[in-house]
Amino acid sequence: MIINIPTEVLDKPMRILSSVSDAKQTMPILGNTLFKLSGGSLELIASDLEVEVRYLNSEVGVGGEISSTIPTKKFSDILKVLGGSNASLEFDEKSVEIKGGKSKFKVSTLPVDDFPLSEFDSSDRFSIKPSDLLEMIDNTSFSMGYQDARHFLNGLYFEPTDSGMIAVATDGHRLAYCEITSNDGKFTTSCIVPRKGIVELKKILGLFTENKDILAEVSINNKNLTVFIGNYSLTTKLIEGNYPDYKKVFPDSLPNTLVLSREDLRTALQKMAILSSEQYKGVKLGLEPTSLHLSTTNPQQEKGEDTIDCTYEGDPMAVGFNLAYIMEVIDAIDTEQVKFRFGSPDSGCLVSANSNNPSSKYIIMPMRV
Repeated sequence: MIINIPTEVLDKPMRILSSVSDAKQTMPILGNTLFKLSGGSLELIASDLEVEVRYLNSEVGVGGEISSTIPTKKFSDILKVLGGSNASLEFDEKSVEIKGGKSKFKVSTLPVDDFPLSEFDSSDRFSIKPSDLLEMIDNTSFSMGYQDARHFLNGLYFEPTDSGMIAVATDGHRLAYCEITSNDGKFTTSCIVPRKGIVELKKILGLFTENKDILAEVSINNKNLTVFIGNYSLTTKLIEGNYPDYKKVFPDSLPNTLVLSREDLRTALQKMAILSSEQYKGVKLGLEPTSLHLSTTNPQQEKGEDTIDCTYEGDPMAVGFNLAYIMEVIDAIDTEQVKFRFGSPDSGCLVSANSNNPSSKYIIMPMRV
């Protein structure tokens, strides 16, 4: 069967789906996208068994009944380079021929019955603004663990509050916390969303942040989380296990306070990164009432130093940190000034925007430099 469809209808969703589908899986079908056309509606589905993304366009305006699977990456790459405003797809039992302009490609397909579809039974549903959910992810996800033996750290933890929700991520060396207030629905179930689910969700949410009228609907059960937004839905398996009590990480007493320009600190850290150790990226901060002295060394005995203005209230001290951790934190803070609060050189510091009640807070543990 042959169908003609605007290339732009397929191109954008296939760019999203292409990062979900994995041709290197032991199941070849996971390298393909399920392509279904029925009653004028187009549905595209990609899955790696952990994350499934669906795109449904019920107004595509193309007739016919088609159910097939197309190699995801090849299909996406073909659409990027296809000439002409329309794509012609001719399906037969084991292949599909794709034409556009003067270009023509023929790729193999796999049986539809081999494609795994997720089953979902919701027990908790709520709505949230895409911009709010994306803000929480952007402000915390960089602190997730990566292939940590403590599997529950390899994801982003969401927890309900009386007025909204909290997101927390930690890899054991740093912790990121973000809280939002939401009037769009009640979130009642705590869950840990794995790294890949968070990465793919960010891409989809980024498509809708400018649309103030649209809401994301989130459904959760004890095994899966599904987010519905616009023409897309994403289902991800949840990480089983109990997340650490992050409240214990926040120190009770932090009497030493440093306030300084975020841009001045960023520039100084970029300078230190030039000579810092490739492996550890350490920087030492020397705290004085009106100045912050930064220094770094590497195994070649090279050294970098810089001094910037600041306001510091507390005992003079020197403390070392991973400068990459500080950079990621200040990139997530959007105020002109940042605040660091310290206990001792051996305890973690609390970083936040310089405001009375910041929505995002960060703990960074010290290191020897």
